[in-house]
Amino acid sequence: MKPGRVSARPALELAMMAALAKAITRAARTNVDVETLKVLVIFSGAGLLVSLVAAMIYGQALSADLF
Repeated sequence: MKPGRVSARPALELAMMAALAKAITRAARTNVDVETLKVLVIFSGAGLLVSLVAAMIYGQALSADLF
């Protein structure tokens, strides 16, 4: 990997977040801050991760009890 590519990645992610914030702003007609969007994405990802782990751990036991 080249050193320039490593430093460009955070800038690319920030640009993607800003584009997503603009799209949400246009669709909802409200002002959405990039930092708020980052917090929502982090908590949504954490909730999805916890749900997937719980489904993996308890999936077999729940399916046997339902039927």
